[in-house]
Amino acid sequence: MMRPLLVIGMAYLLTACSQDGLQAQVAAPVTENPLVAEQTLALLDGEKQSLVKHKNISDNLHSNSQDFKTSYAAKPDVQKFIERMVSTHKYDGALLQAAFAKIQARKKTISKSNNQPEVLTPYYKYRTRFVESSRIREGKRFIKKNQKWLKKAQEEYGVNPEIIVALIGVETFYGRITGKRDVFTSLSTLAFDYPRRADYFQSELEAYLLLVRENQWQIGNTKGSYSGALGMTQFMPSNYRKLAVDFDQDGKVDLWHSIPDAIGSVANYLRHHGWQDSRGVIVATSANVASKQQWEEWINKGRKPEKSLLEWQAIGIGKEINKLKAQTGLIGLQVDDEKYNYWLADENFFVIMRYNPSRRYSMAVLELAKEIRL
Repeated sequence: MMRPLLVIGMAYLLTACSQDGLQAQVAAPVTENPLVAEQTLALLDGEKQSLVKHKNISDNLHSNSQDFKTSYAAKPDVQKFIERMVSTHKYDGALLQAAFAKIQARKKTISKSNNQPEVLTPYYKYRTRFVESSRIREGKRFIKKNQKWLKKAQEEYGVNPEIIVALIGVETFYGRITGKRDVFTSLSTLAFDYPRRADYFQSELEAYLLLVRENQWQIGNTKGSYSGALGMTQFMPSNYRKLAVDFDQDGKVDLWHSIPDAIGSVANYLRHHGWQDSRGVIVATSANVASKQQWEEWINKGRKPEKSLLEWQAIGIGKEINKLKAQTGLIGLQVDDEKYNYWLADENFFVIMRYNPSRRYSMAVLELAKEIRL
């Protein structure tokens, strides 16, 4: 009697063989090489080691010494995910089986996801990582060197240069630190061993695998952050597919090596989420201690502007501000051991938070942008 996993593997093999060449952009059908098909089935059976490298799986995954029983391919929720990729996207099921059989959970990815500095570190300490001399110096140099592309981005997307550059500066130090982890393993770990955000990361894993097929990458050969973010812009795979642009028009989108593509993609991302250069972003304000009970509940509430200036002034915020047209939200950040400062922030501030849902992050981007402005 065939073992259950062997039956599953054969089903996927048959599916891959009936797709009329739809997988040709990724690999030749697995049946063209009997050895590859045989070894894929052996992997699914869990008793033999793969002797033949699958050309669409990276060498670093092939070098993994992996017991099938502890691999992701042995998990029922991974099998359901593979079934969905085959049925929804006509993905090569045998390829996915072989890839998941090469990996298991990366514990450090889970640890980092539970200890993010944007959440745990007070702002006055957090900001020192990004608003510091070397990042300011290199930001100014980046702007001078890429004025042509930054001007083009502002004309086409309506986003000023220093905001674009500050985002790239905070994310990857202007492309120097893009991540060294295999994105496939990182996303799989968060998709199947991080229940709090499993749905989100399964959707990002799905987007990553579609990127692999669309760009003829090898599974496991894409390096990124511990959370699966890609390139000098640190786009998650879904945003890479949807919002990354071929700004230098060389026929491909490359967020690792093309600075123009990175610039255009950040500008497109911000415009997509509602950025407008014509608006302000944030105004420092004072808070009336006597009326604290009225405004305290509004500090850092939600991800959109909450009140008009008149409404804020009625509860003791912004008495010294004479003109502020837009709705704003109340931001409060720790600027010393025992001191908080307050700001009224308009929609642009919250657009930056779409990149990273942290007020500390958004404020650091704004501070760096101010410092690198030429």
